[in-house]
Formats: sequence, structure tokens, C-alpha cells
Amino acid sequence: MESNIDIKELGNGQAVRAADQSEILNKISRFRKSGLKSGIFLDVILVLTILFMIFIWIYFKPQFLSTKIGIIVGILPMCIVVVVNRKITSLYRSLDEKQSNIDYLNNLLMLKGKETFMQTKVMSLYFILLSFGILLYMYEYTLNSSFTFRLIAYSVLFLWIALNWFVLRPVMIKKNRRQMDCLIRQIEKI
Repeated sequence: MESNIDIKELGNGQAVRAADQSEILNKISRFRKSGLKSGIFLDVILVLTILFMIFIWIYFKPQFLSTKIGIIVGILPMCIVVVVNRKITSLYRSLDEKQSNIDYLNNLLMLKGKETFMQTKVMSLYFILLSFGILLYMYEYTLNSSFTFRLIAYSVLFLWIALNWFVLRPVMIKKNRRQMDCLIRQIEKI
């Protein structure tokens, strides 16, 4: 058995299937458009929600300070998400399939880092602050209610928080990571 194996010779003898560039370019284009659409949609929804919360404050004129603080604490995480999402949307805009593969891959890796930050740190802060804001907001309106109504209202709230935190959030994170990792692997093949 010979111990001096030439790896270059082994590599030259094998046929390597070339990646279909047109298919990858189509995936890149769809990925970019999808990211832009979802980023703009998220911004619009959050801004409309902020405006609705301000409307509630003005129209219903809450009496308790806790309710007013709850509205502010509810609006704050939405503003944070809008700011971070604007940065991510600008990264999607900067993605260009006409870039060199290395530049595109670097931009994609930077985008992956920003999205990971958004999905882990920012969304955790978002859910915590929003949940606390809703709890403070609900206090005034459930204070004079029956014990049964308060129990049902807070149980539904905690179920909603648990569903978002333990089910929906992890599913969204896995889906986005899987899509990004698949695209990165394909670009690395080129």
C-alpha cells in the first residue's frame, strides 16, 4: 500500500457537477424580492399599529398612569423593530446579483448576521416589552371586573404570549435560517 497519495491527482480524476447559475440567479432574485416585500410589509404593519395605539390613547383617554405607561411600553418595541428592520431592508436593497460572487456572499453573510440579531435579541426584547405593556394597559380595564373575567383575560394573554414565544418565534427563526443557509451554500458552490 502506497502512503504517498497525491490529492490533486484524485481531484483531477473526478467529475464535479457545475452549479446551475441561472437557477441560482433566479433564487437570488426571488430571495431579494421576498426580503424586501416582507421588510416593507412589517414596517407598514408596525407603523399602523403604533398609530392605532396612539388613537386609543387619544380617543379613550385612559385615567391610570399604568395604562399610559403600558401604551408607551407597547409602542417602544415596535419603534425599535422598525429601526432595525429598516437597516435590514437597506441590506436587501444592496444585494445585487451582478456583484461578484465573493461580494454577494459577504453581503449575504452580513445580512444573515443582522437577521440573526433581529430574530434573537430584538424580537426577544420586543416580546418582553410588548407583553409588559399589555399587562400594564389591561390593569385599568380589568380592575373593576369580576374575578372570573380577570382570570380569563389574563389567561388568554399568557396563552398568547406563550404561543408566540415558544411556538411561532422558533418556527419563524428556523424557517428564515434554513432559507438563508440554503442560499449561502449554493453561492459558495459557484
